[in-house]
Amino acid sequence: MTFDELYDQIAQGKISRDDARQHFSLEWMETARNYIADVNRGARINIPEIIYGEYKTADQTIEMAEAFLSKHAQILISRSRYNESIIEHFSGRFTIHETPLLLAIGEMPEKRGNVLVVSAGAADHPVTAECALALEALGVTSHVFEDRGIAHPTRVLDAVMEGMKHKVSAVVVVAGMEGALAPFVSSLVPLPVIGVPTSVGYGFRAKEAALTSMLASCAPNLTVVNIDGGIRAAVVSGLIAKNK
Repeated sequence: MTFDELYDQIAQGKISRDDARQHFSLEWMETARNYIADVNRGARINIPEIIYGEYKTADQTIEMAEAFLSKHAQILISRSRYNESIIEHFSGRFTIHETPLLLAIGEMPEKRGNVLVVSAGAADHPVTAECALALEALGVTSHVFEDRGIAHPTRVLDAVMEGMKHKVSAVVVVAGMEGALAPFVSSLVPLPVIGVPTSVGYGFRAKEAALTSMLASCAPNLTVVNIDGGIRAAVVSGLIAKNK
């Protein structure tokens, strides 16, 4: 349970004082064969727990997810190679949302705040979808515009103008190749912009060019996460939106 969810439960009288105190106790850790789970992290930092599944087996990931879901309404599983097995295990008991890089298992929270997500090309879709789903799991509405690269600037302007109508608090720009979309969007909005360089590209330093370009930008309202860092961009922009 995140801090916001816990607060709502207390305000609505749905949770007792003793149960609420337990969420803020020092009894955070649960140990099992494959993990040590910090089951109270969500209450401290106000985001759902995220299991990084890329190098974990299906059994390890499922065991950890079961531990968190026994105490919380939701868990995120990032970049697992075993999504099919995980979905099969939890299907019927929990609502599951799937993207190529991220699974969200459990109840989605009520929405507070808005974030605009703009991607440069269709090849950036996996990271864009990861970011959008992570935002929804944080309880933030994502307004997504894909394939809006600066090869046709009017597509970018249209996305920004439409997105700003939703009173967004931050913008996430997902772009590969030379990453030029991020500083361009930054020049159009009076908001914090989080650039997500993707590993889309070819030729000399192909996987790093977008990162280098975004880091070297002169746009002062642009900050940059690591390559393909859709979740990190979602968390940063989501916390901005929720705390505005």
